[in-house]
Amino acid sequence: MTSQTRAPRTIATRPAAPLRPQDLTSTVHGWNALAREDPPSPPPLPAVPPRDVTEDDPRVRYHGRLGLVETTDISKGLLTARRLLRLNGERRHPCPHVAIDSDCRGTGKRTLLHHIGLGFQGRLEKLYGVDDAVIPVVCLNTPPAPGTPADWSAVMATFLGWDLYRFDAEGRPLVRMKDFTGPALHMLRTSRTRLCLIDGIDRLRAEDLQPTFDFFDYLADELSLTIFWSGIGSSDILREARTARIPALRRTGQNTAALRPRAVPTLWVNRLPPRSAKHPDEWVSALATFDGKLRLIHHVPGTLLKYQKALYRITDGLMEHLAPLIGMAAQLAILDHTEALTPDVLRDAAAYLDLPAGDEIDSLWVSDPEPEVTDAPTTTTDRTV
Repeated sequence: MTSQTRAPRTIATRPAAPLRPQDLTSTVHGWNALAREDPPSPPPLPAVPPRDVTEDDPRVRYHGRLGLVETTDISKGLLTARRLLRLNGERRHPCPHVAIDSDCRGTGKRTLLHHIGLGFQGRLEKLYGVDDAVIPVVCLNTPPAPGTPADWSAVMATFLGWDLYRFDAEGRPLVRMKDFTGPALHMLRTSRTRLCLIDGIDRLRAEDLQPTFDFFDYLADELSLTIFWSGIGSSDILREARTARIPALRRTGQNTAALRPRAVPTLWVNRLPPRSAKHPDEWVSALATFDGKLRLIHHVPGTLLKYQKALYRITDGLMEHLAPLIGMAAQLAILDHTEALTPDVLRDAAAYLDLPAGDEIDSLWVSDPEPEVTDAPTTTTDRTV
């Protein structure tokens, strides 16, 4: 009798890494998982540095997912969004379209966009309970080249979890239908959808702008939607689209007067200003929040505030640079047993991220004489907007 032998494990049979559904905000299952996820607890801090630390150490992984912090602009944006959504809770929506704009990339527009949706859904589920048959929020990414509204309906169908393709007899994928607008509209109506988030409006081509706006204007009227559009120049894009849809002149008797551009409520999320008499708190509050998140054995509270000038020069006040820099530096400090954010560790982290930290930064690695800090923003976002 021959004994069975186990086949050698190959790359094809190797189990795949688990996919966290909450990482996929462009699907309804991922969005709901994120909306209902409890904030992760920081890992315990050991008394002494471990002898052997690997890339899979809980503290290394924790600092790799520090995320962004709530800046002053994000806090103001959440408050304004809460008021607009409350205003739009009436039968007629006075402000169906809202822009989220900034002066450059990497400031946190997407963070604000997602937090608005998470807060809105959290409030509804707190009031009325969790019901998977209800889809209060739809979160979409602008496709790279949406030629027709049908392309937008496909993005919407993907969020709803529909399989857009079937296979023919030869195994080739074929689109099930050309336009999903009708089924998607029916699904959103029966699911009581009230909020639509669209990220990347700046990816629209000029010829796609008007068809896109007409399509979502129709959805807003049909479903009483409030739509938040995020992207560089989103306020100008929406204002131009709205103005193009109305007559250019208003005639009163013998006089004609040009209409002013249509108003578009805009939530601005700009880069953090350097510390100054006019802006004494924004930058140091962001650093203080990151400082409080660190789980390093030899970390001295307030260390990041000591290096605030150097950190601003390195990151240019962009959250897109600051968050990865702190997270990378913390990981390096654990792996090399430094367990503290020193100038050398921060320089090494900047080099990994291709951020400027050369000789021109050396003179800035000094303590600020008065690193005053007001109350730092909370590290967890309130999801009850």
